[in-house]
Amino acid sequence: MDRSVNNKIPDISSADFELQERILAGHTAVLGQINYFRENFGTAPSRWKGDGTRVTVVDETISKELFTELAQLFPSDDFCSEESLETPEPLLLNSEFAWVLDPVDGTNNYAVGVPECGISLGLLHHGMPVYGFIYDYGRDNLLQGGKEFGSIEGTIPVRATTDLVNEKLTFCMHFPIPTAKLDALREALQVWRIRCPGSAAIGLSNVATGRLDGCLEFRSKPWDCAAGYPICEGAGATFEFLQEPVFPLKQFSPSMGACPFRVGSALFHHEVCKALGINQS
Repeated sequence: MDRSVNNKIPDISSADFELQERILAGHTAVLGQINYFRENFGTAPSRWKGDGTRVTVVDETISKELFTELAQLFPSDDFCSEESLETPEPLLLNSEFAWVLDPVDGTNNYAVGVPECGISLGLLHHGMPVYGFIYDYGRDNLLQGGKEFGSIEGTIPVRATTDLVNEKLTFCMHFPIPTAKLDALREALQVWRIRCPGSAAIGLSNVATGRLDGCLEFRSKPWDCAAGYPICEGAGATFEFLQEPVFPLKQFSPSMGACPFRVGSALFHHEVCKALGINQS
């Protein structure tokens, strides 16, 4: 059965015309892929890539079709997908706007029928994420927004939490994590409540909507957070990289390295930084 995601766009009247155009087009492009995403959930043929990650025909089809639609409207933009073809050298991002896509975030979940997965599309301006779209399959809803516009889930404005969501700090983190970081966190992990959804985008969605205190990721790639970054900022959460910031993004490759980050409430950042021995500015 054809269903429509209940959604609207936040007030983007403050944005210049070119940004407004792209937000509206990105919104339409993501919505256009949702029925296909639903129809193939848990049944799409998949294979393993050389780097040990799974890819389905849905990853490849959404990546191609969504970018074909956007490229027709904005041919001068840069287009970066986890499923982009490998090139001998990284793609230099010279355009004013760039799109960063994870066509199926949580591919392992999607392929075997675990509902924590979705479509993640981020829009960059001069390399910085300014707007994001995350279709959350498990909630069958579209989360979107940016720092300058606020963020909404479906039709409802969302805010990140400022208090604990549970009796203990509760946040998203995926394993394995570097041994040194694990050693530093070992004592705190006996107390904290950790969630491992198998999708960084869904973890970021739960931060933006106040369902988790934060998200700490050591294995994330730029396509995992390009949409969640501005959405979380639009919801009032603070986003920080653990190493050199990956944004502004100046070049792109599907084989680029991880960009560890933390995002969440002030309390979340304080507790994580204390455990990791990070001095907060």
